[in-house]
Amino acid sequence: MAIGRTAIAICGLLVIASRPTLSPAQEPAAEVRAREHRIPLILRDGAVYVHARVNGNRAMLLLDTGAVLTTFNLRLVPTQQTDSRITITMAKGSIVAFRVPVGFSIGESSAREEHCSFRQIAIVGDFKFANADGVVGLDVLSSFESVTFDFKNSVLILEDK
Repeated sequence: MAIGRTAIAICGLLVIASRPTLSPAQEPAAEVRAREHRIPLILRDGAVYVHARVNGNRAMLLLDTGAVLTTFNLRLVPTQQTDSRITITMAKGSIVAFRVPVGFSIGESSAREEHCSFRQIAIVGDFKFANADGVVGLDVLSSFESVTFDFKNSVLILEDK
């Protein structure tokens, strides 16, 4: 009986010892929780971007925790709505803009955990966003329980409320 237990213990130790060890760079991807969306990030020129679809069109959006409202340029969301006209005052002057309902999603995957969709009023105007077609602001980001920028793995983690 003692020999049987010893043999099992030795086999167990050999199995554990023969497992390959992973360096931090080889660690398996973090487990995705049910209420979590993991959106790939693009880091460029000190800014954070995500691929998106806006009213069905492909777009690149800047993530800006300092922007109160989500904003798109007129090229991406053309509008003729004159009843929703507003004036936005910026450092370089004023811009005529519109409050427009917009459907958009961040992330390109069709997998539920790799994209997130919205339908809301956004600001649309003749804005210049350098490398982006629009800005995702706090009105979107604050709709989540938590928002994590995982720069090491280039992923935005959004946890539903």
